[in-house]
Amino acid sequence: MTPVQSLLLGAFAVSVVFGAAAQASRFCPQGGLREALRGGPSARLLAYFAAIGFALIGVAVLQILLQQAVAPARPPYLSANLAWGRYAVGGLLFGAGMVIARGCPLRMTVRVAQGSLGALLLLLVMAATAYAFSRTQLFDLWMAPWLARMTVDLRAAGLQSQGLDTVLGLSGLAGRVALGALLGAGILLLVARRLPWSRYAPFWIAAAALGLMIPAGYWLTSGSMGQAAAEEASFMSQPIEGMGIQSLTYAGPLSDVVHFALRPAQQTFSIGVVVLLGTLAGALVSALLRREFKPQSIAPGELGRQLAGAAMTGAGAVIGLGCTVGHGLSGVGVLSLGSLIGVVAMFVGALFMLRVEAARQGRADQPTAAA
Repeated sequence: MTPVQSLLLGAFAVSVVFGAAAQASRFCPQGGLREALRGGPSARLLAYFAAIGFALIGVAVLQILLQQAVAPARPPYLSANLAWGRYAVGGLLFGAGMVIARGCPLRMTVRVAQGSLGALLLLLVMAATAYAFSRTQLFDLWMAPWLARMTVDLRAAGLQSQGLDTVLGLSGLAGRVALGALLGAGILLLVARRLPWSRYAPFWIAAAALGLMIPAGYWLTSGSMGQAAAEEASFMSQPIEGMGIQSLTYAGPLSDVVHFALRPAQQTFSIGVVVLLGTLAGALVSALLRREFKPQSIAPGELGRQLAGAAMTGAGAVIGLGCTVGHGLSGVGVLSLGSLIGVVAMFVGALFMLRVEAARQGRADQPTAAA
């Protein structure tokens, strides 16, 4: 087996575990936020933050083992160019869209694995929109000219990275590891106060599995296996797209799958394609084992709005350079300031749209109450 094949197989295995854990725990930040606002149990939302805590600690441990910092290349979470405009605008659009569509790309992938035809249609719209904004001139013509003005070159301030450790003036690998470990432990302690192990053990297990797959992905792509695969790919007549240090995200892979489907004879499997297929496979196995696979037809009632939400989500993922997994786990896991901005923007957009939906629902209920 060649180094590239080993890397792709490893990425597939990591995403299978991730997909299975996401299905078993009903992992959905949007759904958790909706439940919390309705006064219901917020275990799904807290499990999301627990996964972030595990990702932070896992990446910190990985950097100790590697004796070097993990610096992702795809997306460039630690670039010195802080594209705060992209993170904010894309995050707001993504957050609002995932509320309207009733799920982010990961949640839609899990629902497809559970037999939902409606989720398949919505996922296809997300993928098509992501493809349009990443591999055509659409973004360059419509978005790039004004978003470029909302980018700050941190090197002008003497900073070589947008990592929180660099921004806070912490130097060296020890400072980065300590900050990541402390932040991760702090998040887990806060979550533990609201999510006791005795009552929510399955959520803790799922959160650990989800969070620890982030450093697993970075280990694959930044360790000896990733280095050997990158060297082999550099000598290939048809290089594999999307190589470089990276972990799990569902913004790029959506576009990669469409790109691969349109040109199968000219392309080889990329990490993005493998991640999406592995997540789907893991969620399907989990759904079958848990007897939660149930073919579901498309419900026409809210389909139009959900299609619009799916388009917003796909566009927002590309504009903002990430999703709830890409920024929330992989980006925050390496202490990216831009990812932190993106996550906050996603939740602001989601909260705004949830308030809009609540207001619409209240107006719709008024005639019934009067009657």
